[in-house]
Amino acid sequence: MSEVTIEGTVYISASRAAEIMSYSRDYIGQLARAGKITAKRMGGLWYVLEESLRAYKKGAEEYT
Repeated sequence: MSEVTIEGTVYISASRAAEIMSYSRDYIGQLARAGKITAKRMGGLWYVLEESLRAYKKGAEEYT
């Protein structure tokens, strides 16, 4: 399952997010655990709010 809807919000799987953003799935999990992106854990898998991941990546790119 590459996406789920929780309380009307669509979250994408960490695997899909990794493909889109060119990050590893493990790094997506690290960001989620640290609270740096909006994410939910379901059935042992992370699901990420894509907009929060894009905002994180934009901030990281501006920092460098």
